[in-house]
Formats: sequence, C-alpha cells, structure tokens
Amino acid sequence: MVKQIIILFACFLCVSGVSAQALRISVSDNNNGEPAAFAYVHLLSATGSIENTVQTNEQGIASLTPNKYPCSIEVTLLGYEPYRHRLFNKPNNTNISITITKKFSSLNEAVVTGVSRPMKQKDALSVYRIITKQQIDAQGAVTLNEVMKNQLNVRVDNDNILGTGMRMQGMSSNKVKILIDGLPINGREGGNINLSQINMNNVDRIELIQGPMSVVYGTDALGGVVNIITKKQKQKFAVNAGGYYESIGNLNFDVSVSKRIKQRHQLTIGGGRNDFQGWKRLTEYKEYQGDTIYSSRSFLFKPRTQYLGNMSYVYTAPSGFSARLASDYLNEETVNKGNLFSWDPFNGAKALDEYYNTTRSMNRLSMSGKLGKKGRWQSQNGYMIYYRTRNSYIKDMVTLNEALNQNAGSQDTSSFNDVYARGSYANTVGKLEYTVGYDVNLQFATSLKIAGKTKEIQDYAAYINLSYQLVKDKLKLNTGFRAAHNTVYDPPVIPTINLLYSPTEKLQVRASYAKGYRAPSLKELYLNFIDLNHYVIGNSNLKAEKSEHLQLSASYQAYQEKDNYLQFIVTGFYNDVYNGITLAPIHPDDPTSIEYSYANLSHQRNTIATVQTDGQLANIHFQIGYSYNYTFEDKGNYNAFSASEATSSLQYSWRKTGLNFNVFYKYYGNQPFLQSNIDGSASYNGTQKAFSLCDLSVSKKFWNRKLKVIAGVKNVFDMQQPTVSGRVSSGSHGGGTASFLPRSVFTSLRLNID
Repeated sequence: MVKQIIILFACFLCVSGVSAQALRISVSDNNNGEPAAFAYVHLLSATGSIENTVQTNEQGIASLTPNKYPCSIEVTLLGYEPYRHRLFNKPNNTNISITITKKFSSLNEAVVTGVSRPMKQKDALSVYRIITKQQIDAQGAVTLNEVMKNQLNVRVDNDNILGTGMRMQGMSSNKVKILIDGLPINGREGGNINLSQINMNNVDRIELIQGPMSVVYGTDALGGVVNIITKKQKQKFAVNAGGYYESIGNLNFDVSVSKRIKQRHQLTIGGGRNDFQGWKRLTEYKEYQGDTIYSSRSFLFKPRTQYLGNMSYVYTAPSGFSARLASDYLNEETVNKGNLFSWDPFNGAKALDEYYNTTRSMNRLSMSGKLGKKGRWQSQNGYMIYYRTRNSYIKDMVTLNEALNQNAGSQDTSSFNDVYARGSYANTVGKLEYTVGYDVNLQFATSLKIAGKTKEIQDYAAYINLSYQLVKDKLKLNTGFRAAHNTVYDPPVIPTINLLYSPTEKLQVRASYAKGYRAPSLKELYLNFIDLNHYVIGNSNLKAEKSEHLQLSASYQAYQEKDNYLQFIVTGFYNDVYNGITLAPIHPDDPTSIEYSYANLSHQRNTIATVQTDGQLANIHFQIGYSYNYTFEDKGNYNAFSASEATSSLQYSWRKTGLNFNVFYKYYGNQPFLQSNIDGSASYNGTQKAFSLCDLSVSKKFWNRKLKVIAGVKNVFDMQQPTVSGRVSSGSHGGGTASFLPRSVFTSLRLNID
C-alpha cells in the first residue's frame, strides 16, 4: 500500500512538472537583432490579469513558468511597442523568440555620433535628438527634407533648381555637417546638400546635434551635425519590401534581402525607385505678346525619377573585431520644362528645356576592435562620388524635336570626388578617458564653372578629447583640440570644453564652449560663372569662416515607472560667426554692374532659448518644443530681428485594435524672408508671415506583424506659400516661390519577413 502511494505521488510530481514547464524567452530588437536587455516580461492569465513579471538579462533572456493554459506573454520595454504572444496550449518547444519594434520614445537610446563608444544620451556631454525609424515611417517621409521640416530650430528651404537645403540655429546649409554612418556627404550645390536626394528607405535612425562639432568633424559643423545611420541587419534571413503612393504624383517601391552566412558574415543587398511626376497649379497660365493665352509648361516642383541601390557586408570576429563595407547609390533625373519663348505662325512655338542628371555613390569601409585591456580603436574610410550634368535644349513644340542650346553657359558638368580617412583610439587610465584621432579629407572637383576646370583641396587633421571625472558620477569635464594643415587655406586651431554635472540621477546640467570654422568651398575659391545674366568669380584669398559658441542646458527626468516617463529639457545657445563668406560687388560704386566675387564680410550673432518636453503615459507618447531665436544686427546688411518656432508630435496606440495614430505639427513665427541668390546662397528680403504645418497618419500591422500599413494626410492646412511682404525681387532660381507641396494623401506598405 505504501509502495502504491509513493508511485502515485511520483506520477503526480511528474505530471505537475510537465504542466508547469519553464519557458525560456529570448527578446531582441526587430530592426537589428540586438538583445533587448532589461525588458519586462509579463505572464498573463486567460482573462488578461498579470500573474508574474520578470526582466530579461543583458542577453535579452528571461524565464517564466505558466501554471495554466491558455495564457499570454507580454513584453514591454521603454521606447518599444508592447508585444503580446498568445499560448493556447503547452508548447512543444520551450524556447520562445520574440522581437520587439522601436517606437518614438528615445529616452534610453544610445548615441554614436562624435563619441568614441556608444553611450546613453544622459551620459553624453552634448545634447542629442534621435529620430527613430518608426517616426520617419509615421511621417510618410521619403527623403531627408521631409524628416527635418518638423524638427525644432530647423527650417527647410526649397529651391526649384538646386533642390532642398536646410538652416539650423539660424545658420545656412553650408554650416551644417550632414553625415552618413559618420562620414560626410559631398556634392554641395550653392552650399547645400540636396536633402531630397537622401532617401530614407535604408535608414535605421537619425542623430541630430545642434551646436558645433568641429573638433571631431572639422569644417561645416558650425550649426550642428546630422548623422544618418543606415540599417545593420543581423537576422539569419530577412526580406524587406515596401511600396509608397502619394496623391500629388509620388509612386515609390524598394526591396532588400539580407542573409547571415556561417554566423560571422552578413550580406544585405537592396534597391528601389522613386518617381515624382512634378506639380504645378492647374490654373496657371501665361500670356504671350498680349494676345495669346497658353497653359504654363513649367512645374513649380520639378518632375524627378530616382533609382536607388545599396549593399552592406559585415564581418564579426570572435575577438570583437568587426568590419563593415557599405555602399549607397543614387541616380536622379530632374526635368525643368521651360515656358514658350517664341511663338509665331512662320516659325512655330519653341521652348527651352533643361535636364539635370545626378549620380551619387557613397562608399564606406568601417572597422573597429579592441586594443589592450580597455582600449578600443575604430577606423572609418570613404570614397564619395558626386556627378551632375545640366543639358539645355531648344524644343520645337510643333515637331517636338530638340536641338542643343548653343548659348554660353547653357551646358554644365560638375564632378566632386572626396576621399575620407578617419581613425581614433580610446582608452581609460583611472578617472581619465582619452581619445586621439586623425581626419584626412581629399577633395577633387571638375566643373565648367571652375577656373581651370579642375581643382583639389587636401586637408590633414589630428584631434584629441580628454574626459575626467572630477567628482565620481557627479561632475565630468571634457576638453578637446583639433589642429589641421590645408593645402589652400590656413585652418584655425579649434578648442572645446564641456562640463556635465549630475547632482541627482534625474537631473543633468551641461555647459560648453567651443570654436568652429567653415572652410571656403572650391566654388567660392575658384568659381568662374559668366554668361549673359551672371558674372560671379571666386576668390582664392578667402579665409575660413570662424565662430564661437556657448551652450547651457538642463535635462530633468520628472517621472519614470516602467514604460511611463516625463522629461524636460531647457537649452540656451549663443553663436558668433565672423569672417562670413558672402557675395560682394566688384564695382560697388556702379549700381548697374552684375559683377560679383566672394569676400569675408558677413558677421552673424544670435542667441536661442529652447524648452522641450518628452513623455509617455500608458498608450500616449508626446513631444513638445518651443524655440525663441534673437539675431543681432549686422550693420549694412540687416537689422536685429527675432523669430519663434513650436513643434509637437502625438502618438496614440489603441492596443485593442492595433491601430496607432500620429500627429505632427510645427508653427513658424514671423521672420525676415530668405531669398535665393544667384549662387544658391540666401539673403534677407521682406518679411515672411507666420504659418503652420500639420501631418496626420494611422498605422496597423497585419499577418503576424510582418506587414505594416500606414495611411495619412500631409500638409493638412494646405500651406503652399507663406505670405511675404516687403520683398523687392525674387531670386534667380525662384527660391521661396513654392515652398511646400499642397495637401496630399499617402499610403505606405512595408513587408518584413525574417
């Protein structure tokens, strides 16, 4: 009898052990396959009540033991969408893999721009802004200009010919450094990188730093740095495809395939096409010789077609060494149809058409590894190709034949090839952290508008950054220097000093002083642009623009509990840019002269105050910001003026239905109007009245979260051109004529199979 009881008890234990079998749950980031450390894993009963909660370890692994089935496993992590996995019966495989997707919150994001190793934002000495892939998708943003238009202290400028540039902290595009994976993007036209040529289909996130970063990145980093970080796949096999339609004439698609080979190798290949049919007002007509009316052929926003390609190969060694070879390719054709310039019964009608073809090839090789017990080295190398042609034709509107325009300056070819080599070594000795690095930049330019047609600039620089813990976990001091040798101009020595004070875990105070500079471009040095309407020549004696900057900020984390938090950031900036390069008349006493050259004449000073809040409460995430910019007088050029901005974004997740609602809003206050000049630069002319922009979208995932559908409305208020008063004349390129595309409806589909 006793023996039978023992057997029955043993059987009961076995059955109980089986029914209460532990599950090993592995949680990773859906974008890059990295383990999701310290995520909350909740065990829910069939009725939805929480029975147990554990956290994943640094490898993203947690263990839970369900007592009854059916049940659910829910994973939550700050900055990620919650994910629920339903278990109807006891699984045969106790190893459960779950991937979670980032959303808009970036409180605990790690940053990599301008630092020797990835670190959390709260530990960084500069103020960062992270734009996640999910935010980019929710905006329906196809290119970089659509992302940047909603950012605080950033204004996007549209030029009908030169493309889209931006101003940051009141500074023009040529004072903002735009990077891809830490390396500069080349090919500035009129000082601008055309943001509409930088596509978002292969982007993981964008890191935005306002304020100078010249010690690390050298020239052009006066107003700030925008670092575009591309996707780094780690899945065994993944297919990602997307389609995009917008009612104003946008139709895009892209696809990529990623494969991991023998654990150490990852290969990704992708491509796509963006097609924009152009836009003009349907009611726009032209009059010819007072007696004939015809519809305008010219588009306010020019038709363009882009072909895209990207490739990435990653090797990871057991020692920690890694190497990544990546390449992004763009070919764009833009068509500028001209209005009729002749029309008579004998010769017919003729028009002047222009075709712009641009090729960008951005090739990068990055490597990193350990050296010594604590040391780490990294190397970034790039070869950037920018090639642009402009062909002008006279088109017979009767026969539709085209003949090459023979007028001087009608055809142009520009080629810019840049070679970059950057490297650094970082280590720690006691309380001292140091980073030493080098930065080599070789620029080669060919253009019909450059004197001698071919020119080159070589720049060799070395820099050092030192960080010291004055008070452990409380007060950190950082200082840095950059010295350079240039074959054309004399670059200044650049210092910087930063303080990070953390009196409590929730409060960080940052203060910094830095110098910066912008080197004269090859066009500013050697331009030779002479035709019937233009006479602009370069100045080989130009000096570098110089600047001094002060910054003080405080961030306070008022509340945090699991996924919920509330954070405030207050920042003040002071910028002083002198020796500014601008166009100046060669014959100032002759008001009829069109002859200009570049000179170090302008002086810009401004101060900026910003207040931002970022928070999440249950299913709601919001970001609100306000900025006030006061620009001091520059005698002889413009009077003192002020301008204000406000931004807000709101995301609501309706978990029961899986719908996510998104609102993006930006207010632009009154400010002097920026008019495009003949070289693509800008000057103040008249006053631009206040206006607002708003975008709406809704998204939902289907097919076990593999298919994501987004639909929305852009430019809800249909703001096409802000009112401008007091303007004397328009720019030669029509800058500001059509600042924004009209209201449109868009839809986007993204399929991710892994």
